[in-house]
Amino acid sequence: MKKIPDQKLLSRLLSRHSIESFFSVQDLPFELYSFEKGDYLNNELDPLEYLLFPVSGAVRILHIRDDGSVHQISAENKTVCLGDMEFATGRTSLYLIEAAHSGYCIALPLKECRKQLKQDPVFLNFLLGQLARKIELASASQALPRNLKERLDFYIRTQCQDNTLKGVERAASALSVSKRQLLRILKELCNEGIMAKEGKGTYRLLTADEIPMAEFSGGDEKE
Repeated sequence: MKKIPDQKLLSRLLSRHSIESFFSVQDLPFELYSFEKGDYLNNELDPLEYLLFPVSGAVRILHIRDDGSVHQISAENKTVCLGDMEFATGRTSLYLIEAAHSGYCIALPLKECRKQLKQDPVFLNFLLGQLARKIELASASQALPRNLKERLDFYIRTQCQDNTLKGVERAASALSVSKRQLLRILKELCNEGIMAKEGKGTYRLLTADEIPMAEFSGGDEKE
C-alpha cells in the first residue's frame, strides 16, 4: 500500500462514497492510500490503529479456521468498513483482507479520535450494522453445503447486486472452483429456467414469478 498525498482526490472520494455520513464527529483526519492486487490490507495498516474504507477496486474477506485453513467469506466491490471487529473488541481478528483488484482505500487513524468515536452514536450505529453483516456471512458460510448449485445460489443472493452475477472468473475464485465448472453449472441453471444469461459473463437469478411452472407428472393420474 502507498499513501497518496492528494487532498483533492481524498475529498472527492469522501464525498462520492458519503463516508463522512458514517460519523457525527467532524474534521476527522482521513488519509488516502492505494493498494495493489494481492496486498493484505490489514497487514499493511494495523486494524487496531486504523479504520479502512476501500472505495475502488475489490477486496476479499478471508477467515482463518481453527485448523489453519483459509475460507473466503465474501468478496466486496463496494464501500465497507475494515477494522470494525478490532475497534469493537480491542483484539486482532482472524480475518484477512486481500485485495482482489487494485484500487484506493481511505484510512482513518484512530490515535487521536478513538475516544470520540466510542461516544459517537452515528458511528456506533454504523458499526453495529457492519458487524452484524459479517457475523451473518461467517455463520452462513460455515453452514454452506458442498453442492455447487446451492453454494452458487447463496453467493448470488448475498454477494451480487440485484441477484445478478457479473464476472464468471471472480465468482469462480470466490467459490473455489474452475471457470469451466462454474460455466457448466450456469448453463444447467439457465436450461432449467432458474437463471437467465443477460450478456457476456452476466447471469441473473430469476424471481419465483419468472420461473416457469414445473410440470409434475403425478404418475398416470388424470383430472
